[in-house]
Amino acid sequence: MAEELRELRAKITVQTDAVLDAMSRVRGADRTEIVREVLHKWALEHVAISTLIDARLRAEGIDAVDEGMRGRIRK
Repeated sequence: MAEELRELRAKITVQTDAVLDAMSRVRGADRTEIVREVLHKWALEHVAISTLIDARLRAEGIDAVDEGMRGRIRK
């Protein structure tokens, strides 16, 4: 079963556009595939960091999820 994908529309800089174009040509991959790969790697790094922070704080007896600032979900 394929992973669920969500739609994203974003404006990018000229430099980013040039890099995406070059990477697309070199790899023979669609630009959206490259963007998805880069963002997914970035997201996984942040998840890993968050997990480490949470584990470290729990080891100190702090429930990091409950102690942090509450964010607002935009609709």
